[in-house]
Amino acid sequence: MEHFQNPFESGALTSARTLENRRFFDHVLSGVRTHRFFSHPFMAAFAQASSRELASFVLTTFYQVVSPFTGLLCTLAGQAPSLESRFALMDNIYEEMGRGDLACAHPSLYLRMLSSIGVDAAAAERLPVLPAIGRINNHLREVAEHGHFSVACAVLASAEATIPLSFPALARGAQNAFPDIDLSFFDRHGPRDEGHSGDAAALFALTSDRAQFPLVEREVTVDLDHRSELFDDWAAYARASLDRDARLLLTTPVRTHLT
Repeated sequence: MEHFQNPFESGALTSARTLENRRFFDHVLSGVRTHRFFSHPFMAAFAQASSRELASFVLTTFYQVVSPFTGLLCTLAGQAPSLESRFALMDNIYEEMGRGDLACAHPSLYLRMLSSIGVDAAAAERLPVLPAIGRINNHLREVAEHGHFSVACAVLASAEATIPLSFPALARGAQNAFPDIDLSFFDRHGPRDEGHSGDAAALFALTSDRAQFPLVEREVTVDLDHRSELFDDWAAYARASLDRDARLLLTTPVRTHLT
């Protein structure tokens, strides 16, 4: 926890059940490293790209993931089985909401970044939601609203654990395309997410039991499937953009200079 005191007694953190749950979840996180999300070629390609059109599309559509996330965290806090669990989640929510400064809330920082590349909030809000992003958000919402609290914490921990890998690639590609872009969102968000992942993993360990283990494995995999599909969508857009440029080159008359 970054801002608040740990509400759990030391005995709760070292009980036999908590330690068993933690070992299980560490095994899950280690196992999913073989998931195609972590080796998807789009990440490396985007980090090296310099296309303003592609970067604008990727960053603007990703706002559709960033924007509802604080609401999902609040929903999950409402499902917490104890005051201690809710207090621990509030640490994450407090950070995401800007620590009392709305202008520093993570969605606000993201909109500031988009504004720095010429995309205003209205344009970001009205862009149709990509199918994969719809699946990401719907799955997170379903797990948070109707799933077991510990399973939702596991999915949150896994989702946060993807950020240290993906966000640096997004930031590099964005800066390649827009050297003057405001990257405060990535500066603020990325470094903290390993801690947020650890907090959510601890909540899973404190609130779960063996009966939830199969569901955790399934739901974590589903979340990673959808995030990989988002990379697929972005890669398809990149290919279509390149194809369009190639067609333009083929159909544009070549001008020669006679001497």
